[in-house]
Amino acid sequence: MDMHMRMASIFIAVLSGVIAVGLAALYTLKLRDIRRRRTAGVYTAKHEDWITYVLANLDGEEPLYPPPGRLNQEERRVVQERLIGWIEQFRGEQQRKLIALCEEMGLVKRHLQRLDSPFEWVRLDAAYYLGCMRSHGAVPGMMKLLASMRFSPMVFIVGRAIAKCARHTDELRDMVHVLLAHKKEAHPLIADILAESEIDIAAMLETFLRSGDEERVRLALAAMRKHSLAGSGDTLYKLTASEQADIRLKASKLLAKDAVSFSEGRARKLLIHPDGEVRALAAQAIGKLGLRSCLEQLRLTMADPEWKVRFYSARSMAMLGEEGFAELCEAAKTDTEAGAEEARDVIREEMRRRESASRETGWVAVRGRSQPAYEYVPLTQDDQVHA
Repeated sequence: MDMHMRMASIFIAVLSGVIAVGLAALYTLKLRDIRRRRTAGVYTAKHEDWITYVLANLDGEEPLYPPPGRLNQEERRVVQERLIGWIEQFRGEQQRKLIALCEEMGLVKRHLQRLDSPFEWVRLDAAYYLGCMRSHGAVPGMMKLLASMRFSPMVFIVGRAIAKCARHTDELRDMVHVLLAHKKEAHPLIADILAESEIDIAAMLETFLRSGDEERVRLALAAMRKHSLAGSGDTLYKLTASEQADIRLKASKLLAKDAVSFSEGRARKLLIHPDGEVRALAAQAIGKLGLRSCLEQLRLTMADPEWKVRFYSARSMAMLGEEGFAELCEAAKTDTEAGAEEARDVIREEMRRRESASRETGWVAVRGRSQPAYEYVPLTQDDQVHA
């Protein structure tokens, strides 16, 4: 019993010590942050005239000049953070003048030297700042750093820095090759990194899309969500037949957004695709793109075994004018029990929408006596007053 009490006392003492050390460290970090903020405020006020000068001359023809006098380490840090913020904020000639100012002040040279440090955390910090300053001369060193790193979130920081600094497509291609080699399914993040580059990446993405390499195809599809590729419709249509479900779905989504590439013939073929998700995407796109020529095919898909296909087919018919709505009403009466249920759901939804619109425009939707479609009759002035 005494031994157990002694062990419990030791455990409590050790735990209390760990908590005390943690609180002390937290308090120290808090004090350090407060001191940094105060120091930044002091030096910002000291160089307020220079800050005003820089902002006032960003659009001028003359180069920008560093702050007067010799800067100590803290002053240099404060000025560096302000310059980096501006570089990220401005574009074009304004950004180029700020980058040139960083080089003139020796900030780029200092971080290039830190990039050769034996400590990885120093190299990572240097890569981040060099990326912010768009230093093309740092690309070889950052590529060497990236290739030597094990996978962690830090590799994406270095990759983003390389994308900001790169001036040639081959540099981006090499960076992508290293990141994809980790095989961590980070294609959307890598696509976001590529978007940081000022280089036109259309040709590279097109090469990836046609490469047949699944990793590069996935990256190209992820990047095309924000960077469309002209003339990619044929390749996207071929990818809808991919054995990989994620590839064919992403290709189908991109194809369905392109009114030029999503032709009537392709729409009809995708409506009979073996993958129910692809069929649903096709049915949805027909309504959004207004392909009235596919109305008959939509009516047939109301008997599809997948509820999502039936639902989007019904929704698209409601979007294809009065002719489509008439077909939808007919489907609600004559199709299979499942298809009729989706048709009725969409009809109710559409009628609520039309009735809501009628209150704003002075029209009211009524069911025709001799046909299942719906027609509009105008409200009289007295009706509008009572409404």
